Amino acid sequence: MARFRTTTTAEGNTYLQFVESYRNRKGIPATRVLASLANITKMSEDQVDRLTTSFIRAAGTQEKYRKLDFEAGKGFHYGSALPVMAIWHQLGLGQIIDNAVAAKVNIPVSRIALIQTANRFSDPGSKLACFRWYFRSVFSQMKNFIEFSGDDDEKAEEEQQLHTFYRALDYLSEAKEKIEKELYWRLLGYGVDSSLILYDITSTYFEGAQAELGKKGHSRDHRPDLDQIVVGLVMSRDGIPLAHHVFEGNRLDKTTVAEVVSDLEERFGIKKAIFVGDRGMITADNIESIKGHEYDYILGLQKRNRKLVDHLLPKVFEKPDELIQEFGYEDLSEKLQKKHDEKVRIVACYNPEVAKKTGATRERNRALFQELVNSSNVTGDLENVKKVNDKLTSFLYRKHITKFYKLEIEKVSDVGEEYKVSIQEIPEAIENEEQLDGRYFIQTEVSKKIDPEEIRGWYKSLQKVERAFDIVKHLLDMRPMHVRKDRRVRGHVMIIYFSLLVETLTEKKLRGLYPQAYDGNKEWIRQGERTGEEPLSMMTLHEELDGVRLIPLQFKTSGEKSVATTYISTKIDANVKKLLSVLGVRNAMRPEKLSFRAWRQGGDDRQLELDLGAEYLK
Repeated sequence: MARFRTTTTAEGNTYLQFVESYRNRKGIPATRVLASLANITKMSEDQVDRLTTSFIRAAGTQEKYRKLDFEAGKGFHYGSALPVMAIWHQLGLGQIIDNAVAAKVNIPVSRIALIQTANRFSDPGSKLACFRWYFRSVFSQMKNFIEFSGDDDEKAEEEQQLHTFYRALDYLSEAKEKIEKELYWRLLGYGVDSSLILYDITSTYFEGAQAELGKKGHSRDHRPDLDQIVVGLVMSRDGIPLAHHVFEGNRLDKTTVAEVVSDLEERFGIKKAIFVGDRGMITADNIESIKGHEYDYILGLQKRNRKLVDHLLPKVFEKPDELIQEFGYEDLSEKLQKKHDEKVRIVACYNPEVAKKTGATRERNRALFQELVNSSNVTGDLENVKKVNDKLTSFLYRKHITKFYKLEIEKVSDVGEEYKVSIQEIPEAIENEEQLDGRYFIQTEVSKKIDPEEIRGWYKSLQKVERAFDIVKHLLDMRPMHVRKDRRVRGHVMIIYFSLLVETLTEKKLRGLYPQAYDGNKEWIRQGERTGEEPLSMMTLHEELDGVRLIPLQFKTSGEKSVATTYISTKIDANVKKLLSVLGVRNAMRPEKLSFRAWRQGGDDRQLELDLGAEYLK
């Protein structure tokens, strides 16, 4: 390889030489002088620079030896977008959305949906925050990825661009049924099992102006003062979201079941499945609706104020330490038998660890209540006594121990205007609650070939839905809602659904890479820590990806005004590279050659390499 070098003689003179590296006959590296250019002892740096440039030009090797000057631009969000883009292309979500949206729509709905999903996965916020994030992300560096109609007024143009992000939500909402239906068939190809259907609901609230769908109802966020919507989530056995439903905020759990079950059969064609639902969904009508679709069911029973549980409790307490007990039709009273099918099975479950924790929490809350009573002036004029009563009642409500006490305002005597808060403890309520600690009950009519342990396991799968709700509320920031119109609320929830889908499918890949870690093998995890191969969790993955940036380098040839831009990525650690490879991402560290496995246009289940770097990067 030829290069320039300087050499200094004993007299202190410095010479510029053009030399070449080679191996001599013995195979030893050596250097030979091709040309001695000049004594540069008294030359300035600029004169030496002109000398080397003249020599290169005279030799006709400008392209080979051009001196490059470059400047690194600001970093763009890159790493956190890669899993979203990978799964988006593997499932063919862009194609699905494009086919579902009306042909007359003139904005790139699928690409804006991709941007909003990546933002929700990376740095969730309002739609305005998402719009601003777009200009700091890899998507803003993709040529012709999205185009906004121009406007001479810069402020008006920005408002029009932001409005495009909102309009995309409208079109997503209108196409929801078609999108989810097609996506379901793609998910089946992804290995999703729909033989066990998990269903639960949650709520999320609005702040500020009135929303069209907002109603006051039972708030899972402990904000009964605010309007809310109810969101139902349908998931597969392995915790992959298949569909979602948006209801007005005052809908009760039990009133949504028939609608959801009908949708599973009519829209998705699911003819046989076991429907798993939590407490609050079990009614005679719901059971008949589920069975009418030839589904089996596993539903949780309310422990309190339910005649069936009250009837079975004495039988349960005959073996109070049994972890699982099963009861059937023959164990019911004649009156209860009239209300249940002969195939009914009740599985009573007991968790002593939960019982211990629940009892300790209750006693701690009762002690705190007593401290509050002792520190409060429960006697005085009516106005102050009412305030104390409200304070005590509010505490009982927040700690879920209202049933253990009876509070009344009484007049101290017929003479004067002195009142007091009378506090009466209810021992039988406390005793009844203690008996229920750590216990839960499941009703089903699945075949007796399925043992109670398996039924309990399937019911506990609902924890996957609860965890999904925790993800959408705390990681993906579904609440509070920042949109008001019906269609935009539904479109916003659709973006949350896409983001949850990415989250769960990514975690599924992680579980495949690190099964021992996800199975709780502590020794395997410690071994990984010692060898530097510590397995990724979703939390550490998000942290790692957030630090990966796309860096544009602007190169300028010496003596020329033209500027060329190329892109590099900041370092991606080996374990993250491993996951990206499993997701079908290729050349993540070489953005201009970035590619993904993608769903083949035409609908079959083969995959192809889609070179997004060459196609999109500016």
